[in-house]
Amino acid sequence: MVTKEDILLLKTKILPSGADMVLDFLLNRLHQVELTQIVMENVPLLIIGRHGMIARIPMNGGMRKASQPAEIIELLQHFFQRQETLYLFINLPDLPMPVEVTQVLQEVQARAARKEELRRIIDQALDEGNRELFYEAAREWKELSSYDSDDRDR
Repeated sequence: MVTKEDILLLKTKILPSGADMVLDFLLNRLHQVELTQIVMENVPLLIIGRHGMIARIPMNGGMRKASQPAEIIELLQHFFQRQETLYLFINLPDLPMPVEVTQVLQEVQARAARKEELRRIIDQALDEGNRELFYEAAREWKELSSYDSDDRDR
């Protein structure tokens, strides 16, 4: 069974035209949908790729194919009446992260790591009674925390 989170995660990717309608339709039938890592033959299959979709659904003793969203939904409506499992194959590339976003993420991670280190230093300074070390670490902690609140205000 595919989970609702899996389908919602798919909706954050760049989908082909009409795929969001098909995914919304599948959300109501999660117990009949199974994700697959391979394209299988002779099974009810929906393939969603970057440039389109194709459904291969058994109907009237043969396999019927559809690639237009409206046709796919019509096929799936008939298919799901039989309480069978539909296999879903997803071939969508991950979205590339812009360099600027990657840099910001690295800066945030570095600040978070430094704050965690400062937390340990503050605890150590308190344990040892080292006022200078405590005040220095607390000042830097406050400075780093102000970056975080500035980021949230934007």
